[in-house]
Amino acid sequence: MHEAGLAAAVADALRREGVEADGARVLIHVRGGHAHAEDWDGAFRLHLGLAAPEFAATPVAIVHEPVERLCVAGGHTFAAPSADDPCPACGGSSLPVPIPERIEIEVMRPDVADP
Repeated sequence: MHEAGLAAAVADALRREGVEADGARVLIHVRGGHAHAEDWDGAFRLHLGLAAPEFAATPVAIVHEPVERLCVAGGHTFAAPSADDPCPACGGSSLPVPIPERIEIEVMRPDVADP
C-alpha cells in the first residue's frame, strides 16, 4: 500500500519542520489517486500513526482537491475531489482517474504575540 510510503514521507517533513514541538495544525492537500477519499484517508492516517506516533495529538486535516474526471454516462468532463461524486450535468458516475496522488503539506502555526 503506497499510503505507507506517503505517510512516512509526510512524517519526515513534519519532523524537519518541528511540528510536534510548537502546537501547529497540519493540512494535507491531496490531488488525484485511485482510491475513494474515505478509504485513502483511513489508510493514510493509520500509516501516519505508525510512522510517527509523536503526532497523535497534532490536528491533521485531509482535503481532497478536485481533479478532472470523465462521466461514463454522458462523456462530460467535470472537476470533483472524489470518484464517488456524480457528474453535475447528468448524475452519471466517473471513470477512475489514473493519476497518482500529489500531496502538499500546509503547516499552520499558532499566532505568537510579540511582547
